[in-house]
Amino acid sequence: MRKAGLVLMLALGGCGRANAPASAAPPSAPAAAAVNPDPGVRTYRCDDGRTVQAGYPGGDTAVVDVDGHATTLKAQKAQKAASGVRYVGFGLQWWTKGVDEARLSRLKDGEDVASEAGVLCRTGPDVPVQSPSPGAPGGLADDRTPLAEEPIAPTSAQGAAQVVQSYYALLEFGRAAEAWRLWSAGSPGRAADAEALARQVAAYADYHAQVGAPGAIEGAAGSLYVEVPVVIYGRRTDGGELHRSGKVTLKRVNDVPGSTAEQRRWRIFRIELGA
Repeated sequence: MRKAGLVLMLALGGCGRANAPASAAPPSAPAAAAVNPDPGVRTYRCDDGRTVQAGYPGGDTAVVDVDGHATTLKAQKAQKAASGVRYVGFGLQWWTKGVDEARLSRLKDGEDVASEAGVLCRTGPDVPVQSPSPGAPGGLADDRTPLAEEPIAPTSAQGAAQVVQSYYALLEFGRAAEAWRLWSAGSPGRAADAEALARQVAAYADYHAQVGAPGAIEGAAGSLYVEVPVVIYGRRTDGGELHRSGKVTLKRVNDVPGSTAEQRRWRIFRIELGA
């Protein structure tokens, strides 16, 4: 995993795929569902200085990421009460009090309930939001293929993912005008102008993205398409956490005689994110 400008993951190795026949269907129309369902991911800062992420994909499950390791814990029904919910598994105990406070403890051999007090962890507007780890609920696929060291062709699938990386890096640093120009003219979902895009991002006090490995290039009616998964995270100006996942579809003209270099550049065609 690499970091460049913003926290990003480009797992792009092995993605050099041949273009699909021109008769192939373009990517489907926008779907209401995201690539990953909303897992209720929250970021906690613990009294010992560690940062813990916890997602709650089901009423009886918590996925707790401690020191970079995501662990699935199960709720103990006997402890579902006003005191919160106690989740255990794999030597860990995560005892919540509401959703903004929890206590992390280690289970000793033979223990069902931790004898140690553990460490108190809290979430809130002063806690930096982090992206879920790859493979965790709300995160990217656990694709650890490294980014190829050789130069990436701009017209390849990897080149498309680099456009997505640049787009979100520009938004993070407040360069909406440059980001807006990475959209294809007339694309659905494109802001009316750069100022409108800047107003959309202004709703966030902190804005980051993780970009995953692109899919196969598909062709239709003289155009090429590729989909790139993305996870958006940060904090809204009202203090709430931002966690959204989905995909970015990019489009360019096929490599046909007479096409210009500009027409063959990948541009954003559509962005689909879960609510």
